[in-house]
Amino acid sequence: MTSFSRQEKLVLIIVSVVLACFLGFTWWMNLSAKSERKTHEAIFVIHVDGAVRNPGVYRVKEGTRVFEALQEAGGTTQEADLQTLNLAQPVYDGQKIVVPHKMVEEPAQNRFSSNLAQFVPMNTPSSASSHLVNVNTASLEELVALPGIGETIAQRIIEYRTLHGPFRSPQDLLNIKGIGSKKLEQIKDLITF
Repeated sequence: MTSFSRQEKLVLIIVSVVLACFLGFTWWMNLSAKSERKTHEAIFVIHVDGAVRNPGVYRVKEGTRVFEALQEAGGTTQEADLQTLNLAQPVYDGQKIVVPHKMVEEPAQNRFSSNLAQFVPMNTPSSASSHLVNVNTASLEELVALPGIGETIAQRIIEYRTLHGPFRSPQDLLNIKGIGSKKLEQIKDLITF
């Protein structure tokens, strides 16, 4: 059996006390961090509009999904068209969720008129470009359909929103390599957030 000198015993005691204090402090910090996370859940402020019973601004917990936000707004009306919404998408702070109304088809007698102006092409955006592309949820194909956005830039947009969260304004797109002020000017009226 080895015996320690008085100096070695003193060093062992000091090392043991320091180690015990460090482990105790680490345990206490983890415990208080867990309790703080439980007491301070993030609250998001969102705007729900369109074909819902009670449109307005709502406060929801972090992790809330679009379908839960719609329930918060009293549910959807019978005219709601949910085809374009991703009901499983998590909401983010400052988001505006618009539930579109179903398109009501006009009776056949009202569709045709003797007005020749209906046959003259007008400078209106095509149906493809009148549909706004949500840069926070759009697929690669939808992003590529935007003018000046190729596959490479579309992939960068998807990677950026995955790593940094949703875009909040058109200026956020300037963080994407390949999108400058001229390209942003081309697409800003064709996108939504």
